[in-house]
Amino acid sequence: MYLTAHRVRRIGVNTTNVGIDAFLYGHEEEELPDDLQQDQRIVDQIVNLNPGKLIAESVDIEPGGNSVLSFVDIVGSESLDQRRIQDFLDQLEREVTDVHNHITRSAQDIAVRFGISYELQGHELGEFKALTKRAMRLFVSREPPRWRSEQPWIEIHHDVSDHQETFSLTQKTAEKLRQMHGGNWVSSRVSIDPHTKLNFEFIHGDLMQHVVPILTALTLEQVAAQGGLILEDTSSGRKIKWPELNEL
Repeated sequence: MYLTAHRVRRIGVNTTNVGIDAFLYGHEEEELPDDLQQDQRIVDQIVNLNPGKLIAESVDIEPGGNSVLSFVDIVGSESLDQRRIQDFLDQLEREVTDVHNHITRSAQDIAVRFGISYELQGHELGEFKALTKRAMRLFVSREPPRWRSEQPWIEIHHDVSDHQETFSLTQKTAEKLRQMHGGNWVSSRVSIDPHTKLNFEFIHGDLMQHVVPILTALTLEQVAAQGGLILEDTSSGRKIKWPELNEL
């Protein structure tokens, strides 16, 4: 199990948004050592090399391109219950008042790492409490993933004629994106003639990099977090996974 919460910041053109994102991942038992205390690098290894299968998430700021201001990472066996995790966090809470960068503590069945950016130093305890509260809320009430997915579910129809190419979302994809963006969101359609496409790609590169954000109202990073997407040729039924361009 890997449970994490981050305070993140996204700077836009006219606004700056700050919030907490939390994620819960699952692991097979053989993926974790029997004694987490024997390997002081276990949290770093899980976070960077083997985060696991995404089970649940709670997101204030859409993932991708955000600055991380503080974080808590909790790694443990799948058998850990709420009380055991909370007891360990309560013990660690007494040590976080003087964290200059990050702190890691572990026991046989659980390991926790907490870190804070320079600009938040002096607020360690408040950050620790806020992050762990959000993480534990997700652990208890598991919200299904909205912004991350291992398998692509975004599907785009690609219709080609002699005069133009048209890109549009499938109805199922449009409905799911409407749930993500809100009820007033409306899907778009993009059409382009061959000559314009040729000139556009000569100047700007792959057309799909520009079509996808228009159709989905997601950044390319957010689409990547959904496992990419599926592009279907409506005439042949041929499907390819983008951006890898592997045929399905």
